[in-house]
Amino acid sequence: MARYGMQYGPPQRSRVPLVLVAVLGLVLIVILAVGGVLLYQRLDEPDSAPPATKPSTADAVEFRRVLKSEQGQCPSPPSDTVVCDANGFRYTVGRVELNGAHVTEVKAAQNEGDPTWHVMLNLNSEGAEAFTRLTTDLAKKQPPLNQIAIVVGDQVVAAPTVQSAIPGGKVQISSNYTKKTAEELARRITG
Repeated sequence: MARYGMQYGPPQRSRVPLVLVAVLGLVLIVILAVGGVLLYQRLDEPDSAPPATKPSTADAVEFRRVLKSEQGQCPSPPSDTVVCDANGFRYTVGRVELNGAHVTEVKAAQNEGDPTWHVMLNLNSEGAEAFTRLTTDLAKKQPPLNQIAIVVGDQVVAAPTVQSAIPGGKVQISSNYTKKTAEELARRITG
């Protein structure tokens, strides 16, 4: 008796579906691994501010000595020698000693562990030398003559008291800023 087409043992299956499932599994593993790495890198970055930039014009930010400070209204139209802040203080100021042309970088920043934000300005070498000379001189004076007005547009954004020389060309503008207000000030400086 002849057996035609008879096969002994389990039927043979094609290996194509098995290979296809294995390839799709490897592709899925690669996609998940790349996604995990990208997510880890994103989570590892601090709450970052916009990219740092330079001031758009030289007069975008000015550093001036404070000659007098008092409560009062600002002159209208604005004066070159009397500038006000947002809190109603009038500052009689000296000449511009440094400006946006000396600033190489402006960025909103936050110190680790500190909930408040500030605006960081980096000065070029000429600006760093001038700022060191200015703060060295101001540190020897009594209030308000030891204050430096940082003027953005036609407003004093900070008028810190200088207690010692500040070398190194790094200027930090602080005033209990939030991330939003620090970024807004940085944008005002950079135009």
